[in-house]
Amino acid sequence: MIIQFVKRPLQVGRWLLIVTAFAAANGADVPRLPSGTAAAHFPIADSTEMPAPAVQPVTYSALLARVTPAVVSVFPARMIKESAEEGPLDRFFGRSKEESDKERERTQGLGSGVIISSDGWIVTNSHVVHLANGKVADAISVELSDRRRLPAEVAGVDPATDLALLKIAATGLPALPLGDSDAVKIGDLVFAVGNPFKVGMTATMGMVSAKQRTIGINGAGGFEDFIQTDAAINPGNSGGSLVDASGRLVGINSAIYSGTGGNVGIGFAIPCNLMRQIVMRLAEEGKVVRGFFGMQIEEVDADSATVAKLERIQGAKISVLMDGGPGAKAGLLAGDVIIRAGGRPVETRAALRLALSLVRPGGELEVEFSRAGEHKKAALVSMADPDAKERGIFELASLPGVKFRAGQDGLIVVSVTPQAGRKTQIEAAMEILEINGQPAATVSAAEAALRRGVNKVKARAADGERTLAVRIE
Repeated sequence: MIIQFVKRPLQVGRWLLIVTAFAAANGADVPRLPSGTAAAHFPIADSTEMPAPAVQPVTYSALLARVTPAVVSVFPARMIKESAEEGPLDRFFGRSKEESDKERERTQGLGSGVIISSDGWIVTNSHVVHLANGKVADAISVELSDRRRLPAEVAGVDPATDLALLKIAATGLPALPLGDSDAVKIGDLVFAVGNPFKVGMTATMGMVSAKQRTIGINGAGGFEDFIQTDAAINPGNSGGSLVDASGRLVGINSAIYSGTGGNVGIGFAIPCNLMRQIVMRLAEEGKVVRGFFGMQIEEVDADSATVAKLERIQGAKISVLMDGGPGAKAGLLAGDVIIRAGGRPVETRAALRLALSLVRPGGELEVEFSRAGEHKKAALVSMADPDAKERGIFELASLPGVKFRAGQDGLIVVSVTPQAGRKTQIEAAMEILEINGQPAATVSAAEAALRRGVNKVKARAADGERTLAVRIE
């Protein structure tokens, strides 16, 4: 039996991993908070204000009565144009066939979301608000605990962390207080609340099994720091809440580890502190722009730890530095092992990647590193990512989720989201040589060669040339 990670909303007729890139619109109709106000709008709850859990409580009904109304069901939908046959009444009333054609909303899945402020801001997963074709849903509605269903606007999404922020036009809503997920400990009691399998709002109980989990489900370009729990999480729970015994939000349920598609006691939630930092950016700017540090890092092994004279295996080792990049300007050298970033310990490569990902272009991050046993400090000042200008990164409209740059013989795949990879079999570092027998040396040539249906794609990979069958919807 193949064990696989599962991250998805409940689908209509089938389940499908939905993760793709999306750039939020900057139009006036997209809800925004004034710059600099998001931190106050989404505050971390003061632990002294929260009722302490009873010692050995007989029931958690009072806690769940406070928590459950703040969790909503999220319905992504696709607009389908349905053609109606012209009938005798249409002729009688003077309606043409074109006037009888209607665009109808068809629900494509189900997920959950959490109200984090009383004026209608809702956080959910990025993969919940995307359709099977890799694009953001044409329409999204949320169902509240009082059964009202309201339209929601997508304020922004960040596929790299699998988070999305929605806004509904409502006030006076029950909202969950945000807890400090850094204070959560292994063994703490937690509750998962969401709408699994469309059965209705459901609460399950478990404990924190582990922290700082990296499972690779957000792809090579993603950032992960999951809380692991054995509280039952199933399809439809995506985007729902993970709360502590005081009713504070400590995580957003995102994925499960399963060979069947159902819960086996290994679930993953995005920590609340990470969620809050991303949500503040989405609420004010509609997107998350990350800084560039001009260095490649790798895991520390026993040999690296010995060379750096570390007491144990920890940190992230710098393997390559870009000449003139932020890392080099800060005085770092290849072989240095970074052991702290932003005042926090760095245990793994993933932990440093996450810390770097939260720095805006022009922002500063203080790091502590070990060089042959000598501990040093440096201030890294990030720059804007030069990829788009220097390497000409682009996407093809027919292949959302796949980024290319021009190569010598064709188009080189720079990155591909997990959902696009599963659907197309395209992998990062491949060079697309031909599409349906036509050379794919330029963007226009590739776009002209692609067609709806199955496309025969000739690609060059590290192990040789391959022929892929890529379906375009």
